[in-house]
Amino acid sequence: MNKKTYLLMVFLLVLFSNPLFAQTQLEMNQTAQINYKKADKELNKVYALLMKSLDKTEAQLLLTAQKNWIRFRDSHCQFDSHPYEGGSMQPLVYATCLEEITKKRIAELKQNIKNRNN
Repeated sequence: MNKKTYLLMVFLLVLFSNPLFAQTQLEMNQTAQINYKKADKELNKVYALLMKSLDKTEAQLLLTAQKNWIRFRDSHCQFDSHPYEGGSMQPLVYATCLEEITKKRIAELKQNIKNRNN
């Protein structure tokens, strides 16, 4: 096997093992779950950053708001994915919903931080 053929094979292996190229429903479900987990991790970082800038009363208010937001997020995504209940697509719809709503919350919290810094 020559070097060019070897490099091409390695490139194709890397390319098609990338989650961006998920082909099966299982792969798409797993990719959606990974994407949601990344967004959730970022949310936790932004939330912690905002909490550090708050006084005790504000921190308690944000804690309550965040708990309510989590309940909303989860129930909304359960509703959104319910038409697919029992199907192989349901986890994809649910995780994608979680990711999208989480990204919106990240933007809201970042805007709050920005407003406080001005």
